[in-house]
Amino acid sequence: MIFEESWPYLFGFFAGAGLGCFYFGGLWFTVKRIPVSSNPKRLLLYSAVLRLVPTLLALFVAVKVNPGVFLSMLPGFFALRYVMVRRVTNLSRGQAHAA
Repeated sequence: MIFEESWPYLFGFFAGAGLGCFYFGGLWFTVKRIPVSSNPKRLLLYSAVLRLVPTLLALFVAVKVNPGVFLSMLPGFFALRYVMVRRVTNLSRGQAHAA
């Protein structure tokens, strides 16, 4: 069956989307907190480390376990980036995004 052979790649796509949501959602959360932060440089540093380490670790494990799954994670990761950029752009313009 086709599905039996392709499910790891489908899982990889959605895992990549989850990583993208974690990474870019954390970035958006950080950017929103900069104006009210008492120490924005420290906030940016800690945020970068807390977002990068788990994301890179997950991608590294995926490469070691199955490079094909890693390659299927990348479109999911960047698709989430695209979706979040569009959503944030619409929200910053004051437009409600119909989901």
